[in-house]
Amino acid sequence: MQHLGFSIVCSLLLLAGCASNVCLPPVGTPNVTPSVVSAGGDHVGKPIRWGGTLIETRHLKEHTEIELIAYPLDSCGRPRTGAGQTGRFIIIHPGFHTTDYQIGRPISATGHITGLRKGRLGNADYGFTLLESYKVHLWPDQQTHSNYSRPWINIGIGGRGGDVFGGVGVVF
Repeated sequence: MQHLGFSIVCSLLLLAGCASNVCLPPVGTPNVTPSVVSAGGDHVGKPIRWGGTLIETRHLKEHTEIELIAYPLDSCGRPRTGAGQTGRFIIIHPGFHTTDYQIGRPISATGHITGLRKGRLGNADYGFTLLESYKVHLWPDQQTHSNYSRPWINIGIGGRGGDVFGGVGVVF
């Protein structure tokens, strides 16, 4: 019976370790958004974790630029696209990034703010915040996966006639 309990605890620890890989660690100050930086905030050089939905990818000789509409992030760093937009930003990813992302896909990135780039948004001038990335994370498309951002773990324990039974189920 103790062996069964030990096996269950080991299985849960293993599954908990797998589930924790879904979350991106927080970086920087959450209330510093691309809009705050483009409005003249003094945040150049600061580390940050931002995310949003892809608008455009540009493959250049020395780096790849990934332009996003920014959204607030949930506790795991995934963009909450149902919330209000928090500006636009451009991820500067070193090297030629060979992956072609689909427009509209949720992406999060950690890095540091390197400045602004003047550009146009429709007929208006706009300052796009630049984020030099340490890491870029492409989230699963919500339409092809469930609405949950991480696996669900179910645990069942029962017994009858002095025997103990247990089971663990994982739903992705």
